[in-house]
Amino acid sequence: AAAQEATIINIHDAYKDSRFNPDVDKKTGYRTRSVIAVPVQSDAGDVIGVIQMVNKKNEDGTDGVFDVNDAKLLTMLSSHVKSFTKIVTGED
Repeated sequence: AAAQEATIINIHDAYKDSRFNPDVDKKTGYRTRSVIAVPVQSDAGDVIGVIQMVNKKNEDGTDGVFDVNDAKLLTMLSSHVKSFTKIVTGED
């Protein structure tokens, strides 16, 4: 969804979101709770990748949800990924 819509997706409870596919959880025994996905976009605005994180933990180790600060951090990371890909591909 983050790639298709070119927007940040922040899911607080994966199993309550219709976009979530639980098949990997079922196969591995893992339990996905929260998800955040941020698109990596080229200078032209094309989505060239997505950074995704799952299952945020609070400082005390309890389950958390991703917030606006997490989105800002991943957006910053996405701009670094974009810059790095330009260097690697020789576009810069």
